[in-house]
Amino acid sequence: MDSDLAKMMHIEKIKNDNHLLDHLHIHHKSLSAKIYPNLGGSLQELVVNDIIIIDGISDDDAGLEDYKATYKSSVLFPFPNRIKDGAYEFKGANYRFPVNEPAVNNAIHGLVYNKEFEVSATRSDQENASVALMYRSDGNEKGFPFPFELILTYTIDSSGNLSLQFDIKNTGENVFPYGLGWHPYFLADDLDHSRLSFPSKEFYVCDERSLPVKTTDSPLPENFEMASKKFDDAYSLHAGECTFESDAYALTLAFHGPDESYLQVYTPPHGKSIALEPMTCIANSFNSKLGLRELLPGTSASWKIEMALTIKS
Repeated sequence: MDSDLAKMMHIEKIKNDNHLLDHLHIHHKSLSAKIYPNLGGSLQELVVNDIIIIDGISDDDAGLEDYKATYKSSVLFPFPNRIKDGAYEFKGANYRFPVNEPAVNNAIHGLVYNKEFEVSATRSDQENASVALMYRSDGNEKGFPFPFELILTYTIDSSGNLSLQFDIKNTGENVFPYGLGWHPYFLADDLDHSRLSFPSKEFYVCDERSLPVKTTDSPLPENFEMASKKFDDAYSLHAGECTFESDAYALTLAFHGPDESYLQVYTPPHGKSIALEPMTCIANSFNSKLGLRELLPGTSASWKIEMALTIKS
């Protein structure tokens, strides 16, 4: 029995003096992952064979400031990216989200990145661990007066492969608009010699507020070396997938859905990681309607991101 227990994936609840930093620690042999329910249900650590995959935050006040500034691994709902002035019109009514990017007067990255999620279920065996987190809104969110329920389900296997499933339910009496996204950063010791691949279709040219103003054909080859390239760009995709390969690991993100898929690519100034952000719509989609989805009262919708990981020997 002790031998069987040692083979199990483990999920531990870790308390912190600051409850925002309470987290679930998933570990198994050479794997460690940490999920923070009170920071929007975000995944802030993934380490396999001592190789850091997810560039997350530290477990202290400095980490909280880092999260506020970077949105590392944030779950993005009801919109990813930005909305101009936080304002939009839907079904003849006008709404305004809080502006949380004041330098350019945008609302950014939705409403749940800083919400406290309830841990609704955990499960583990010898090969997999899963954690389900739930957030309910009664419709009192500023700019989004629509009741909803959002469930996030992380599943991680002993090799570091993971999936993140979004399940959204409209618990109100009116249809609402929405988009989804995930904002992970992936660490690379040598980003310049890392390779990125995704089947881009259109490139969104943005203004000084990082809002799309026109589209062009994608200027990128499908597979390329980073070579000091800097990104804060959005693309529509022929297929919902991208591949990133560093000197230590390779991963593929797959995020297929019923509609068109989008990818935001961002390289922070320090040049040690890259944000690869699957999205169901682009920036300002609440106004442009590009990729915008609608959810009818009493109905549910799902979206799933899968990450396949290979550690190089």
